[in-house]
Amino acid sequence: MTTLPPLTSRQADALADRLLEHCAAAGVLPPAAGEPWEEFHRLRAHLTPRVDVPMTSLTPLLARILFAVGGRARPARIAVLGSYAGNLMMWLTAQGFGPHRSYEGLEALGADVDEEAVALARRNLVAAGFRGTSVHTADAFDAERLSKGRGPFDAVLIDIDEPVRRKAGYLPLLRRWLPHLAPGALVLAHDVLHPRFAGELKNYLDFVSGPGFAASTTLPVDECGVALSVLDPNG
Repeated sequence: MTTLPPLTSRQADALADRLLEHCAAAGVLPPAAGEPWEEFHRLRAHLTPRVDVPMTSLTPLLARILFAVGGRARPARIAVLGSYAGNLMMWLTAQGFGPHRSYEGLEALGADVDEEAVALARRNLVAAGFRGTSVHTADAFDAERLSKGRGPFDAVLIDIDEPVRRKAGYLPLLRRWLPHLAPGALVLAHDVLHPRFAGELKNYLDFVSGPGFAASTTLPVDECGVALSVLDPNG
């Protein structure tokens, strides 16, 4: 079996551009003339010596996609469900809440049941200079409590991994959060293409492709993949 060499930074930027063009064509993101990849690389150089992420499936290509998605969608309020050490959360919220932000986000909320991961995520966000963010040791399914006094949320990222159900909780979790999402909100789900979870996530992918959603697409950015869906702006 032939092993392909890793992409260079320029190649990864170009591939991310193509994926984002697809997202615009699919109707899940607004179009843009181009992405500020120089800002992405500037942020990566800033984060590398400051944050500690002990284990992650976040690839450089997915980091680019999350960074660009946040910049194009410009959500004022973001919820990250299954925030772990804050890695995906930082890239998705970077342009509205990071040290080199391009717009003023209002609140980025993270939730995870792992107390140690939550403490690490908080340290990472502070060390990296993010503001307007909070991470809570909480069950992501407790949408009523987590969203109380906040929202509605303009974007939500789902990345939970339960001990027994693993990724099968994605659809029930999304149903819990739907009343707390704004019309036209962006919904992201990580790991939707991973072979281990394909059966568990089929119902989720069917749901976000059906009534109540204006558009949905799945990006094969890596073995795990990410789905982007947009709620119907008319409610």
